[in-house]
Amino acid sequence: MNPHTDTEKGPHGWSLKAWLWVVLCSIAIFSTVPVARDIQKFIYDTAGREFFTYFVLSAGGSGLAALLYFLVFRLKTRNVSQYLWLFICAGLYVYFTLQLGKQHPEEAIHLLEFGILSCFVFKALSYRIHDRTVYITAVLIVLFIGTTDEFIQWLTPQRVWDYRDIGTNTVAGGIFMLAVWKGIKPEIISGPVKKISIKMLAGTATLNLLFLGLCLSNTPDVVNRYTAVFDNLSRLRSEEVMTEYGYKYKDPEIGTFYSRLTLEKLKEIDLINGEKYGNIVLQKKSPGDGYENLIRIYTPYTNPFLYEFLKHISQRDRAFENLAVTNDPGKKIKISNIAYRENLLLETYFKNTLKHSGSAWSGKITRDLQETASLWKGDYTSDTGKIITSFSLKTAWLYIVTALAAIWISAEFRG
Repeated sequence: MNPHTDTEKGPHGWSLKAWLWVVLCSIAIFSTVPVARDIQKFIYDTAGREFFTYFVLSAGGSGLAALLYFLVFRLKTRNVSQYLWLFICAGLYVYFTLQLGKQHPEEAIHLLEFGILSCFVFKALSYRIHDRTVYITAVLIVLFIGTTDEFIQWLTPQRVWDYRDIGTNTVAGGIFMLAVWKGIKPEIISGPVKKISIKMLAGTATLNLLFLGLCLSNTPDVVNRYTAVFDNLSRLRSEEVMTEYGYKYKDPEIGTFYSRLTLEKLKEIDLINGEKYGNIVLQKKSPGDGYENLIRIYTPYTNPFLYEFLKHISQRDRAFENLAVTNDPGKKIKISNIAYRENLLLETYFKNTLKHSGSAWSGKITRDLQETASLWKGDYTSDTGKIITSFSLKTAWLYIVTALAAIWISAEFRG
């Protein structure tokens, strides 16, 4: 069955109408970025956070039911493997929806949005590409649009960049394309791989790799450079960081923690500037919101050392406050461990700053916390931001350039 007609195709075989639907769907996704947090808060307050999970599952279930009806009663499909693959894809959809629902159920909306988008992209591509590369190219286009969506979020005040969201968007496109490929099996996708298919695949892969490289390069130092030239972009220095590189440390007493600085640099800055930074915290700390206002002022862009100090002491004090209102013995042990480990980290690497901030704890408090924290059997990992420690920017670009060379050499060979 060929769903396309010659009248729908443009002069080069593409359908402008089909691509218009891709553009409109993308715009609809992008337009929700500025209002997403307001919508989330409204839903949380009125229907509850579980609403997002139920909505995404209901929409997916309705789509599956409609598709099964079409296959059974309209196309009269008898191939059992097609139905099996559809249920496998449905299972993956449910699994990722429930996983996202455990912490941030609103993120599951991405599965629905980008799943629908992938179907529009597939239809637009299938006017010209009639081989199996269409499925990969469709997912790559979804990846590009998903990265663009995340970039718009980063530009939007009070929104954040998260590589995991890009992964979620791509997973959504992958699940829906797997359902089309193995479940629906459109007859139009049956021809040999042509040169245009290879070019489209290589082109979309190149776009994604270059976009990824630029995002991985958008570190605080780089942002500081171009915002110094373009003053109207200076607001970005007060927003969430896109990409940071640093170090992962394992201290036998504290546990695992991450830093943008080497241990030697941490101790050096603390020794030289600890008194000055401690006095800043002492004078500017707000009784109302604790360290939140200071964290907005002293960011990874402006002062990574003080930012890390503020994040650690904020986690310490928040845990200590929660300890006073917690009656559950298990939670008391966990919270005591957080407060104790964060305080130990501060005493070890931010000692001078802590002393002059007026926030150093007495020996009795730390001993009491240590006694309870010693009952905690798990490991401890402190978090001061999404810092990449597994590779450097140079390594990332080395892999990207190598991948680009391999893609185009292969494209020339296959073409």
